[in-house]
Amino acid sequence: MSTHEDHILMVEDCIKRESKLTDWERGFIDSLSHQLAGGRPLTDKQAATLDEIWERVT
Repeated sequence: MSTHEDHILMVEDCIKRESKLTDWERGFIDSLSHQLAGGRPLTDKQAATLDEIWERVT
């Protein structure tokens, strides 16, 4: 299970590889970035989607 800090690093990795993201993924990652910056944890579904995106782009 990923921690809050892991999610922040994964989001940052995805942002660095923005050219590999779809428009929807860019919006999703941006939304997660704001959510995490506000100290709010991801839902299980959000975390699973982030994992899928991160695995594809890294």
